[in-house]
Amino acid sequence: MSHRADSLAERTYALVVGVESYDVSSDWRLPGAAHDAVGFARWLTGSGQVPPVNLRLFLSPLAGADLPYTDGLPEHQPATEANIKRALLSDLPSCDGDVLWIYWAGHGYVNRIGDPLLPYADASAASISNLNLGSALRRWRSDSVSRRRFRSQVALIDACRVDQRLAPNLQFEETSYREGPRIDGREQFVLYAARPGEVARNRAARQSGLFTRTLLDRLEGLSVAESIGRLTDIVQEIQSDFEELHRNGQSRQTPSFEIRRGWKDSATFTEPASEDGAPRLDQTAWNQLAILAREQRLPSCAQDAYRWAFEACRCAAPLAGGLPEGGLTEIVRDLDDRQGRPGSPLALLFVRYLAAHAQDRQWGVRLDRWVEDTRLRLGALPVPPAPELPKEPAALHVHLARAPLEGTGYLVRIWRYRGGFTSEWESGTSLLLSTARGEVSERIAALVEKYADADPEGSEPDIERIEFHIPRELIDEEFESWAVPAGPEDSSELMGVLFEVVVRCPDERRGVARQKWRAKWRSFEGQGRGGWGAPGVDGSLPVWLLSEQEVPDNLAGLLQATDFPVCVLAPVDPARLSDVLKAVHTSGVPVAVWRRGGPPESAAGDLATALAASGDQIDLRNLPNTVRKLRIAAGGTQPSDRSWGHPLALLWDDPNRRPEPRQLKSTPDSAVPADRLRP
Repeated sequence: MSHRADSLAERTYALVVGVESYDVSSDWRLPGAAHDAVGFARWLTGSGQVPPVNLRLFLSPLAGADLPYTDGLPEHQPATEANIKRALLSDLPSCDGDVLWIYWAGHGYVNRIGDPLLPYADASAASISNLNLGSALRRWRSDSVSRRRFRSQVALIDACRVDQRLAPNLQFEETSYREGPRIDGREQFVLYAARPGEVARNRAARQSGLFTRTLLDRLEGLSVAESIGRLTDIVQEIQSDFEELHRNGQSRQTPSFEIRRGWKDSATFTEPASEDGAPRLDQTAWNQLAILAREQRLPSCAQDAYRWAFEACRCAAPLAGGLPEGGLTEIVRDLDDRQGRPGSPLALLFVRYLAAHAQDRQWGVRLDRWVEDTRLRLGALPVPPAPELPKEPAALHVHLARAPLEGTGYLVRIWRYRGGFTSEWESGTSLLLSTARGEVSERIAALVEKYADADPEGSEPDIERIEFHIPRELIDEEFESWAVPAGPEDSSELMGVLFEVVVRCPDERRGVARQKWRAKWRSFEGQGRGGWGAPGVDGSLPVWLLSEQEVPDNLAGLLQATDFPVCVLAPVDPARLSDVLKAVHTSGVPVAVWRRGGPPESAAGDLATALAASGDQIDLRNLPNTVRKLRIAAGGTQPSDRSWGHPLALLWDDPNRRPEPRQLKSTPDSAVPADRLRP
């Protein structure tokens, strides 16, 4: 053994957990888990050559059970929440090591975004305390652990990956840990005993899990250095072992692994090949795809395309909500590894969707040609057409800009957007806000009538949203309460009842803030459609919920540290609101919701609850319509009558929907010639 290998073993640390007995119920007994943990610890300290002092061993065996031979191992402690969290989140990060191993044998579930939930031994029936392994691993990839330490991390999980929603009677605690900015160059390899949704088999008679027994057979005699160097080869051998067990009817689980940032393989998710799977892409396809990937940035519909590929192939999609890391070729590589059903490669379905919805139509045509040429060479079935996206409704954009030479008035312009911007009206002279209020309302009513008459058979309303582009000084103006002529003569309705009403502050998106604004909007688009998880204050969460007690002094810096959050919910006192909104604009956050007049006492969380589409999910893409419905449901016109739903203010700043005057052209139905538009 070389000096380097000896040194690596000395700088290797491990968390080893085996849970056979749980406080939840006697039905949760899992004979063999503690035995497997001891077996893994003995490999580490045996041929692995790791000093026993570097192990943190946590065992909760069944009462009266005899543990296997443990001489030479460190003294073990119960696998309780306090013990394991102290070791994993405090003790081990402070150690000066290069390699971290995590081994866990016990029961396991996955939450709605695919994070593994591993219950502790002291979990109770009333509240299932658990290690959120997904969040813990993200923490270990981040600057929460010194960038000089633990550049290589391996997690081996012998546990089921059952969706927690299939166990509605179990109350899992929502757990997450600080996940700071990721450290470049830090590698992480995670091997699971089963795919998402599968059960990991435990052989009680042999006091061992099927996965761990196979794993230890492959690790036998190897040092830590040798095992790390051959890790992907070892895992592929394990997958071959399970394929043989599957053919013999001895197993239905499929070990799978994830690679984060390197490690010999570039694939993010790797699953074993299947004899009855779809054909794999050939080298010609990869060469042509690499050229296409260099031509365009990954489209914003990529997440929707990824999900649709599984739906069209009638395959179960991964539980994790995000795309694999990387660009077009890395996502296609992930799908090619997963294959799909016979004759229907997932990769071709994904690219077909991108082709159908690419903004650059010539690039879309080239993607379509790639799909067809590749299909014919591979002998795959015809690829179905991608579904059409919902037709985008029209919106009116109202720009109020301070008149340059007059301190009290505003210049007003109105555009209509439907696939492109059309100038509709310009005030020409500055107007007091009270005058602008009436003028804009009249113009909106006239434009709605105009386009309704132009399309009398239209099945959907032409104009559904009003977007106010305003200076920040008008952020408190209740635009949703402006009255719009409606119905019989002398009757009107609140604008926020008739339309989705959002505000924007384009003048605040300058300098670095503009760059962050576009980056965060791309993160928003890249997440696809559907619900977003429960909000909190965490660098990895797309939605942040601030309360009066959770407005840090360095809020702007925290908000712009990563591409998340893209939305801030700010039910804070008016005295704090100005600083919060300034931080939102400075950091580039494109979406924010707050309540004018401040929140009711002790009701910070009510805003998130009210906006949740179902359970604790917030549908951000549908947020303007959600806020409108809340305004309608709340009713009332006086502040004393207003509940959380009204008056809610919504900042909705889409950088792709900005009527730039220099881009406008006069059209036959434009009310103002192009040469009268002012920059």
